[in-house]
This record gives sequence, C-alpha cells and structure tokens, in this order.
Amino acid sequence: MRVVQSFRIFLVVVLFATMSGRAQEIKADEEISAVLKCFAQGYAQRDTSQIEAWCNELLFDNVEIIGTYSTNIDTREWCVGMGKAMELFRNDWLNWGDLSFNLGNPNINFDNNVAWVSLEATLTKSPQNSNGRTAEESAENFMQSIGVATPDEKKSSKLRLLETAYMSNLILYQYETGETFVWPIRISGVLQKVCGKWKFRQIHFSYPNRGFPNVRLTIN
Repeated sequence: MRVVQSFRIFLVVVLFATMSGRAQEIKADEEISAVLKCFAQGYAQRDTSQIEAWCNELLFDNVEIIGTYSTNIDTREWCVGMGKAMELFRNDWLNWGDLSFNLGNPNINFDNNVAWVSLEATLTKSPQNSNGRTAEESAENFMQSIGVATPDEKKSSKLRLLETAYMSNLILYQYETGETFVWPIRISGVLQKVCGKWKFRQIHFSYPNRGFPNVRLTIN
C-alpha cells in the first residue's frame, strides 16, 4: 500500500513539475514575442524622435548590431554600443526601405535567462516609397560614378572594363522585372533576461545569397 501511495505522490510531483515547466516556457515565449513585436513596430512607425526610448527599451548598452552591408567590425554596419546602434537604426528608418517582419512564425529558443531567435522579413524599396531609384536614375547614377571614379591602380584596364560591363548588365537585368524591389531578409538575435526584462545582446540582419558572394577579398 505504501508503495502505491509513494508512486502516486511521485506521479503528482512529476506532473506538477511538467506543468510548471510548460507554464514557464509559455510565459517566456510570450515575453520574447512581445519584444519582437516592439522591435517590428519601431521599423513600421519609423519615428526617429522615439529612437532613443525604443533602443533603451529593447537593447543592452553593449549591444552588437550586424547589418547586411557589414564586412568589418567597428563600422557603421557592424557596431557595438548603444550610441552606434541608434545611428544605425536611425539611418535604416530614414533610408533603407519598408522592412516588414513575419511575426506569425518566429523561431524562439531559450535556456534559463538566455534566448536566441530568428525570423523572416522582407525589405521593399521603390520610387513610390521614396527609398528606391527609378531605372533611369540608377543608370544615370552609375554613369556619373564611372566618370568621377578614381582609377584603381590595383586593377588592370581589362578588369575595370569588365567591372563596368558587370554593373551595367546587373542594372539592366534587375530593372527588367520592375522598379519595385522586394528582398527576403533574415533576422536573428540573442536576448538575455535581467531583472525580469528581456533585451537584445546581439541582432544580425542578412540577405540570403546564391552563387558568388558580392564581396571578395584580394589575396596578396
């Protein structure tokens, strides 16, 4: 009889622990989802007068932000610290385009007070939202850059001509499908819960890439 009672007590304890753990998971998931929603709202509203309060709400002082244009640490697109992060976000809101987050299916994982997340987004640039050039403007901009660019002594004349042909074909090809560009974006981040509040330690924006990467290092 005592064995049966002990087993029942054991089952109750296990069930209680399971339910308690599941409740904690649901709570953490909801809290982190709320942080992601607040992050997305900043990009939707793009109110630069609120950027300091928005950053303080979501980021640790030593946050690391890695942008899509980043190649080196301690640059505008790969920065550490609240001040530089605010500059990056301000530039995004003014110039980058319309960033739309897929908040319906984020990937959220956590272990105690540390979480790592990833989600899909899209970036839309077009002349209509004032964040994209028309085909004519892009062609004209490139032609002007050719005229004023200082020749790169490390590149042969043939390589410079090929680069010009490459960029010309790229502009012509891309604009053949229209002047509105919708690019897929991957967003990932690391959060930590301190004093009952989740904040970002790191945020990484990236474009998917196929074929040759756009940036290539020169081997001396």
